[in-house]
Formats: sequence, C-alpha cells, structure tokens
Amino acid sequence: MSDEVIIRELVGLDQTMAIFPLYSQVSRLSEAVVCQRLSAMLAQSNYRCIAAYIDERMVGASGFWTGTQLWCGKYIEADNVVVDSAVRSQGIGSKMMAWIEAEAERTECAVIRIAMVLGRERTHQFYARGYFDDGLLMVKALSRGAAEFPEYASQQV
Repeated sequence: MSDEVIIRELVGLDQTMAIFPLYSQVSRLSEAVVCQRLSAMLAQSNYRCIAAYIDERMVGASGFWTGTQLWCGKYIEADNVVVDSAVRSQGIGSKMMAWIEAEAERTECAVIRIAMVLGRERTHQFYARGYFDDGLLMVKALSRGAAEFPEYASQQV
C-alpha cells in the first residue's frame, strides 16, 4: 500500500456524491438531502469539490466556492473540509488546502477564507498555522432551519 496522497477534482453530481460516505462521518444529513444540496450548489457554477485518495481510497474531501466581495475582491472559500477519521493528522488536510491555495493563486484570488464551527479545537489549531482569525460569523436559524440547527435558534425570553 502506498502512502502517496493524490488530489483530484470531482466533476459533476455523480462524482461529487462519492464524498457522501466520508461526509457522513461528520454529518447526520441523509444521502437524499446531500444530493439535493450538492445539485443546487453545483448549479450555481461557483462551487467545486476535490477529493484526496490513497491507493484509490477516498480519504479526504473539500468543497470550495469562488466569489467576489467588495472588501477583498476575488476569493476562494474552503467548505466542509473532511478527512477520514482513520487517517487524520497525517497531512491529508494540509495537502488539500495546498491544492486549494494553488488553485486560488492560479485563478488570481486575493484571499482564501474558511469558516469553522466553534468547539472544534483541533480544527482551529489546524487552521491557526497560516490563517488569521479576522472575523466573526453570526448565525440565526430561521423557521426552515430550526430543526436542523437547534443550536442557532433564537432563545425567546
């Protein structure tokens, strides 16, 4: 067995849905919901996805968005970076982020962004090696999201 990590871009819904078993390690979403959301995301034409492989076994995946905002110009934002729990801390996340960074440079982006969920200290430590805490993302669940995100539902006093 080789330890070489190969990064490939996934193209189209069928290839991108291959991330579902890996994504299921960190999410409770059903396959149908993931398929519906990925389909909508791909339809926007600014979402792409990569996967990391060792010996043809998918061991990591990350989506990323490209966009333009007034404050920074063109950017890439990594989205749902996941590494198989059996091979975490072996440099796979770093290799995926290096691929995304190279793509950001290639496409003339000014910055790379990543949003993280509070309480995931290992994730924060990983990104603190080169990314700067430069903002705060505030979230409020609306009626459609209250069941899926009870931690974001407003507390009525």
